[in-house]
Amino acid sequence: MSLTWYALNATTLGEKEGRIAGLTLQNSLLHEELRAVQNRYDAAQASREDTISKRSGELSAAYRESMKSLGERYDQLLQENADLKSTLSALNSGERRQAAERKAARLSELSAERDLINRKMTEAQQLLYKTSASAGYDRASCTREKQNFYSNVCEHAAKEEAQVRALQEKVSLLERQGEILSNQMTALEAS
Repeated sequence: MSLTWYALNATTLGEKEGRIAGLTLQNSLLHEELRAVQNRYDAAQASREDTISKRSGELSAAYRESMKSLGERYDQLLQENADLKSTLSALNSGERRQAAERKAARLSELSAERDLINRKMTEAQQLLYKTSASAGYDRASCTREKQNFYSNVCEHAAKEEAQVRALQEKVSLLERQGEILSNQMTALEAS
């Protein structure tokens, strides 16, 4: 074998070793970059979940406060009904007629309030149905797009899911209000 062949062979081997070293370095850099991107992704995911959880908590607290206020109002109305009963028993026949007219007017007001609540509840239930369906569809689309969790579809699905929870609480609140009004009407009719 000639010296030229050894020189060419050594040159070729040197180039291949240099290429292997370059690819190894590039591979190492890509692994580091992947680790950094994964860390950023994990941090962003945690932040997003905290934001959704916080917003959901705020909405839940607002509805709990509304329920507390309604409970207090309910107690006041029960006391008002008790006062009306004692007043009716103390009145003579002319005053009883006036009290009966007031009672009828109050029953009419309560009935109108109950009808309004029923309409609101129907609207909220329809919106809940539509939002639930849309959230389910968007969540399924988001699941299919696993590689792009931050897509608009995934964010929209999370927002709709929070809205579904809020609507469920709203429907529950309206049902409680309707129940309270029905109880008031029953108590007023019984008096």
